[in-house]
Amino acid sequence: MTPDSQMPSPPFPSTDNAVLGLIVGRAIESVGSGEATVEEAILHAAVHGW
Repeated sequence: MTPDSQMPSPPFPSTDNAVLGLIVGRAIESVGSGEATVEEAILHAAVHGW
């Protein structure tokens, strides 16, 4: 990997980030309620986390 292509440090938000918690929480709730499959919940979370 060249220096120009390295990921920023850290590449992800902090684990106590409120927005991340909301996105992950909704994904878990949607799977638990049957509203979404695991795959759908992951895709939805990924799009909103982008």
